[in-house]
Amino acid sequence: MNPYALISFLAFILCFFLGNFIYHKNTENQLNRWVAVLCILVGFLAFIEFEYRQAPTLEKAYFWLNLSTLWPFVPSLLLHISLIFTKNKILKNKIVYIIIYLPALIIFLLGFNTDLLIGGASQQYWGWTYEFPQNPLLFNLMSIWTLFAGFTAGTLCFIYYLKSYHIKRLQAKYIFTGLYLPLIVSLISDLVLPATSLRVPEMTMAMSTVGITFISYGIWKHKFPALTSAVVADKIVSTMSNFLLILDQNRDILTLNQAAADILEYEEQELVGKQGDIIFAQKNGLASLLKSTIDSDLSSLNSLINKESQLKTKKGEIIPVILSLSPIVDENSGLMGIVCIGSDIKDLKKAEDKIRTSLEEKEVLLQEVHHRVKNNLQIISSLLNLQSRYIQDEGDLELFRDSQSRVKSMAIIHEKLYKSNDFAHVDFKEYISSLTAYLFHYYSIDPDIIKLEVEVDNLMLSMDTAIPCGLIINELVSNSLKYAFPPGREGKVSIKLQSKNDQFLLEVADDGVGLPENLDFKKSESLGLRLVLSLTSQINGNIKLIDDSGTKYEINFFEIEYKDRF
Repeated sequence: MNPYALISFLAFILCFFLGNFIYHKNTENQLNRWVAVLCILVGFLAFIEFEYRQAPTLEKAYFWLNLSTLWPFVPSLLLHISLIFTKNKILKNKIVYIIIYLPALIIFLLGFNTDLLIGGASQQYWGWTYEFPQNPLLFNLMSIWTLFAGFTAGTLCFIYYLKSYHIKRLQAKYIFTGLYLPLIVSLISDLVLPATSLRVPEMTMAMSTVGITFISYGIWKHKFPALTSAVVADKIVSTMSNFLLILDQNRDILTLNQAAADILEYEEQELVGKQGDIIFAQKNGLASLLKSTIDSDLSSLNSLINKESQLKTKKGEIIPVILSLSPIVDENSGLMGIVCIGSDIKDLKKAEDKIRTSLEEKEVLLQEVHHRVKNNLQIISSLLNLQSRYIQDEGDLELFRDSQSRVKSMAIIHEKLYKSNDFAHVDFKEYISSLTAYLFHYYSIDPDIIKLEVEVDNLMLSMDTAIPCGLIINELVSNSLKYAFPPGREGKVSIKLQSKNDQFLLEVADDGVGLPENLDFKKSESLGLRLVLSLTSQINGNIKLIDDSGTKYEINFFEIEYKDRF
């Protein structure tokens, strides 16, 4: 057998072996997969070289030489692999893949289907080899592409080598050597020497195999880039900020991470093999915790259970924690162990206490504010009442009395707020009962003559909605009591308030004498009606008057969200 062909065959065998080795070193790693592809391609090209070197005829030699036009994909793969290894971000752009592989594809298609790359075959002392084409343009372009892609790949790895430390530096050294060594030797044997009319056996496949061997040795020696799930899990457990303990089925501590040892102030060997209860503040704390969770429901063995508990350090300090318990089960759903992952919530508890104290102080303050506002409004109402005694004009007196009722309607809201547990919302059904009782008393209405009907849903309205809504009801009910019923006339005043989804419908009606004909209430000069229109707009509502057998106002509105005052 031709000894030069034998070298190519050995390169073919070695490349396929190395490709299989690198791929199975870590099948999930992108770099391993692409290096394996490179090995397979170089191995296939080495096999092609083996075939054409020992071909029995010119035709067979040319057939195999024509297949060797796959070579331009090798520098493309080298460039791609170097970008992956150096973690270059340009690979996120899909156009980069076109830039890397399109030149190789074009050169291959032109070379395979024409004689622009392989000009023919000639017999040399090492076997058949290629002849340079008469038109060297495509051959020169392939050479330029090989040099550009190869040197770019090597330069990227060299720069990465200079910037890296420790294991990364060693990894870069083997990748760099595996890329540059074949490139330099191939450049000399396939381009430089033939340009001087000195033909020597092509060393590209053999040296590419040597380069791949360097990379494979680096993978074997320095364990790169074999980042497995086990390695990752081990690293996460050792560096995670949460503490972790693993218990066996007898609830003995099997292992713990450094965070657990630090928070409990124990050495790892002091806890391994001990009962899990040793680290809990309460007696039989672990047993009671598991009894209320995992032991109580075997059907939930695959669930994650979060519980608040207390641990005790070696020095006896109590530490509040949040524990996440997750059982480890066998294939028959039998309990094998328990994973405990937790967080120290000591600072969170302090912040909670501080917030709770601050909230209580604000609640007291807010209660006091509502109480004082109610008292001040009551004082204003009393002052208006005192002042009204000195007013002789009936029109002026009515204005004072109207203002007094408006102030009272707001005072009732603040009274309800400071007496309730919710300082932002008012029980509006209760509020309407208090307001109408006050108005009937204020206007000296006999409830046997003018009856009141209230149909209100159980609603809690925000203060920003309750105050304008209360003033609207105050104005409309006051108008009904003052003007709808002449002396001696019986009648009825009704109030309805219902909610549907996010919208509210308020109806205030009476069966009195009704409004004067041709009165446009929206253009009325009455202060009360103008106030009703303004307040309706304030709560994003619209108002409609139905003047049929009395007076009926329908108001659709939306609740105004309460805005925090602190």
